[in-house]
Amino acid sequence: MGDGIEFVELLQTTDPTEIEVIKSILKQADIEYYFKGQALGRIFPTMNKPVRLMVEKERLEEARELLKEHGKK
Repeated sequence: MGDGIEFVELLQTTDPTEIEVIKSILKQADIEYYFKGQALGRIFPTMNKPVRLMVEKERLEEARELLKEHGKK
């Protein structure tokens, strides 16, 4: 993650496949992001808590539109 970048929540999901697709879309667009809470699912796989997709604030709308184009929330 870049220094000094402000991140905001775009969506929440519990679907590991969806997470991987989102990562691919955002990486291809060179949009900074991270999933908050994803590590808990790896440590405690039975936990079905949603992870929060955090994207750089300045590119929030661009990220939202990209995900919509690919059939994501």
